[in-house]
Amino acid sequence: MKECNDFWYDNLAEEQKLIIYDERCSSENNNLNQVDAMHIAICDDDKNYVELFLGYIKNYLALLENNCEDVVIDCYTCGEQLIEAYETGIIYDLIYLDIKMKEISGFDAAKTIRDYDSKALIIFITSLKDYIFNSFEYQPFWFLIKPVYEEKFYHVLKQAIAQINDIKNRRYSFYTRDRGLISIEISKIMYMESILRKIILHTSNQQYTYYANLKEEEDKLSKYNFIRTHKGYLVNMEYIRRINKSNIVLNNNMVLPLSEHRLKTVFDSFTSYLARYSI
Repeated sequence: MKECNDFWYDNLAEEQKLIIYDERCSSENNNLNQVDAMHIAICDDDKNYVELFLGYIKNYLALLENNCEDVVIDCYTCGEQLIEAYETGIIYDLIYLDIKMKEISGFDAAKTIRDYDSKALIIFITSLKDYIFNSFEYQPFWFLIKPVYEEKFYHVLKQAIAQINDIKNRRYSFYTRDRGLISIEISKIMYMESILRKIILHTSNQQYTYYANLKEEEDKLSKYNFIRTHKGYLVNMEYIRRINKSNIVLNNNMVLPLSEHRLKTVFDSFTSYLARYSI
């Protein structure tokens, strides 16, 4: 028989504001009956749960309007395997991660994952509710308490898909002379660099050069958590690892200059950003 408190965590999260919920991802504002390209990982040392979650996901996707051919699901039975996947360059949109595993725990795996990827939605799996309050430094999207029933699993998956689709649909377009019109996900932009009248846009693995004014780009992107750190640099705060007195360090260890007169503004903005998007 299904437990009557299967949704207890939802109520707790709402009361304590443990999870940042974006109203743009609500069922009233998004079509939750379709899913775009997505990469999902399941990591649990209990193979029965791996198979159960895999079945839940496939059953849910089968109910959607589109064919979901671009959804890839990888399964792991230990945290080491998941970390190795990230070390080879694989990035996931959504990760189901068991907390209590041998050798490397779910928390240890999440800590390493966050060094590579700040955007992946992590759904922790646990049989002990007490673990929840020790986990917010890893920025979890949600929790599932074992035993995990299909209705609850669908409820959380639905919200995750909505948020992932919303993020992917935030795109930035610009025109380059050599490649024409380019459109990329805003979340993939690490920073912009201005040299004379040119903008060099940096992602984790590519650069694009086009003609524009950095102040105009700042006006467009400030609502997406971009901050001007220097007259020649506009940075996505999602990728900032550390702020020093005269520079900032990104997650990939890239060091960018920080103007002295912008230090307080950048520090205050980044502190506010962390308060909104982490616990």
